[in-house]
Amino acid sequence: MELLLKNVSAGYGSEKVLRDIDLSISDGETVFIGGRNGTGKTTLLRVMSGLMEYEGSVTIGGNDISKMKRKSVARLIALMPQASEMYFQYTCFQTVLLGRFARSKNVFGSFTHEDREAAKTAMEICGVYEYRDRLLNELSGGQLQRVLLARTFAQGTPFVLLDEPGSNLDIKYRAELCDYLCKWAQGKTSTPYGELKNTVVAVFHDLGQARSVCGRTVFLKDGKVFADGPSSKVITPECLESVYDFDVAGYIDRQVIIH
Repeated sequence: MELLLKNVSAGYGSEKVLRDIDLSISDGETVFIGGRNGTGKTTLLRVMSGLMEYEGSVTIGGNDISKMKRKSVARLIALMPQASEMYFQYTCFQTVLLGRFARSKNVFGSFTHEDREAAKTAMEICGVYEYRDRLLNELSGGQLQRVLLARTFAQGTPFVLLDEPGSNLDIKYRAELCDYLCKWAQGKTSTPYGELKNTVVAVFHDLGQARSVCGRTVFLKDGKVFADGPSSKVITPECLESVYDFDVAGYIDRQVIIH
């Protein structure tokens, strides 16, 4: 199955953040979305998941996302947003369980034993099941990030879009996150369209994380696709300097590494 964007532009009000984006992502790919702050990375993920209005065409499996029911899109694509303020007094378990809503067959969205087991499993994988009865506003930034990640995986979709999943996580959890994403990306997910290979599309600020998880890199600059290809060929000192307008490789070389 292919997630296809053709001539896509999007923004906020009269300001266009993305302009003329052409991008094709097939199931089974692992894709890093990189670029400077404000260049449209988060906007791109929101457009891909059908959560934001846009100009142009976005299709998945040949179906126009803008014309699909929200539940139908949510059975195929899950988006983990950046951790932010939470305005509802949900417990961690209730929050993760909400990821199962798209799979609920009940018109009122009640959850089954299968849904609860899926939420529990996702929380155990992300190391947050011990916080299941705590309210979201009682969590640290890193704990909240892992709860949101658990909710994303509980949704049970083949396409997972992650917006800075490693932010607020310490070194241990970042390493575990990368290991889990690599393992998950090798699997498949059952969908109404049959079994599909799992797909990761992620925004990372940590280039080490990006390289370890993603085989393909798409760099955005000024709201457009600047570079697209195998990570080993795209994440180069020359390309990084062009994308970030900064000697990234030189900066990394100057950092103190603790052995």
